[in-house]
Parts: sequence; structure tokens; C-alpha cells
Amino acid sequence: MSRSDRGRSDDERLESSSLPISGREIQTEPSSRSGHGASGADHSDQAADPRTQVPGLEREHSPSLNESDVKALTDIGRFRALAVEDVARHRYGGDLDETRKHLATLTRQGLVRSRTSYPERSVYVTLTRAGHRLVTAKGERENPNQRLYHGFVKTREARHDAALYRLYQQEVARIERKGGRVRRVVLDFELKQSINRQLAKLKGLPNAEQVRDKHQIAEQHGLTVVKGKIPLPDLRLEYEGPDQQVAKVDLELVTSHYHHDNLVAKAQAGFAMYAFAEDAARLRPAMQDPEIMQDILSL
Repeated sequence: MSRSDRGRSDDERLESSSLPISGREIQTEPSSRSGHGASGADHSDQAADPRTQVPGLEREHSPSLNESDVKALTDIGRFRALAVEDVARHRYGGDLDETRKHLATLTRQGLVRSRTSYPERSVYVTLTRAGHRLVTAKGERENPNQRLYHGFVKTREARHDAALYRLYQQEVARIERKGGRVRRVVLDFELKQSINRQLAKLKGLPNAEQVRDKHQIAEQHGLTVVKGKIPLPDLRLEYEGPDQQVAKVDLELVTSHYHHDNLVAKAQAGFAMYAFAEDAARLRPAMQDPEIMQDILSL
């Protein structure tokens, strides 16, 4: 569900929350909701808090971090915000209590912070700047092209980012069953930033040149122009197939709030479309439209 497609009001709030550990509560630091930079910067980290200074950040990772911790931090950075339940399911063997203990430790080390959404009281985690530096330092050696994010924005955005992680896990399983391996995760932020920068340079050109150059820009990014616009996927996975060929798949998380024109544009752009079960059931009749004619996959 690309951010430009979401028009619902967002009255829910993200508030600081705590992660219980052994009967105690580890409080996270309050954060600004004013936005993020290209790497997901959270402006609430501008003043350095001594509790976020993790000794040995220049080293590969803190001695107290095990493999599951490092993978969890990397996943959080890739998607900007994850639901605690999803972190438990995919990085700590489904053990929610054990996950909370690990996240509480990572909070004490200044690597993550959590927020609770209201009214549903779902808990999300994101990286702090210190956590971002730690994961970036490790990731630059393994995959320098992987963009990482940190900091919260709106509740709806946190919920959306967390949902994309579930979509990612399902698609990764499909790719790996065929012998492939995902190399890079690209969110729509990254594509939008690059494309908008290039499109801005077209202003003032004759219309015919703008149309020609827009098609070239779309092609450079592995995208297509649909009715004069370049639709962006929510999520792109770049992967290596069993024959070592590099490939990609563009994914869209759709909801029952999507208008007909939104669905047509995403289908004609060639995106694979996923939806939660309740939305998928409502959307399937619309997907039989001759302009779409595409199945919708359930999360």
C-alpha cells in the first residue's frame, strides 16, 4: 500500500511504551513524530543521551549480541518499524517472552526503542541512531547497497511497515523454495527519492521530451509508465536465482480501500499484489476486471 495511496485519517497515537523483563519494565525514550530523513532519521535523537552510547560500536557488534539479536536489528532497520510479535515469530522461534527480554536488553543498550499504538495497543520497535550505526557498519561489509532506516513516524506508517515484513517473509519463502536467495530489500521511500530527483530535472522541457525522458527514468528503475505516471511498489526484493541470475519482484500490499484506478495501475505496472485475508476476499471480484485480471495473494 504505497504511502501516496493511503487517504484514511490517522487519529491513533504512537506513545512511548515499555518492554517487560523479569517483572520489571524497561522504559524507552520519548521520540519526535516530526518525520525522518533519507535514512529514516528520528529527530528526537539529536541530543546525545549517554544511555544510547554503546561501547565498541566500531567493532563488528556488541559482545552481548547473539546472532538472533543481530538479525532482528537488521530486519528492523530494513523495514523501519516491526511489530514485536513478528520479531518473535521470525527471529526468536516464536517465543514472545524471550523476545521481550532480548528487546529490553537492546533497549538498555540504546539500540532500539518501542512505541505502543492506540487504541489497539500493538507494540512496535525501531532502531535508534546508535542501533542504526551499529547495523549499518555491519551491513556495509555484507551488502553496501542495502538501505537502513531508524525512527518512528505516524502510527499508520508503523503498522504498514510491519505488515510489509510479513509480506516479505512470505515472498522470501517462495523465492527460497525455488532455490533463490534475496540480496536486497527496497522500500518505496528509496525508489521515490531517486525517481523524484530525476523527474524534477524535466521541468521546463517540451512536453514530448518530458514524456520520452519519463519513460527512460522508469526503465532505469525497472518500472513502467502507466497513464502518464510511474507507479511505485510498496516493496521490491532483489534476489539471485538458482542459476545465479539477478532478478527482482515488485510487491504491493493492497486493502479494501483501494480505488479501481489504483488497482488497475498496480496491475498494469506488473506488481504482485498481496492483501490480508479479510481484504483479499473483498477485493477478488474487482480483480476479475478485464483491466486487471490478476489474482491477489493472501497474507
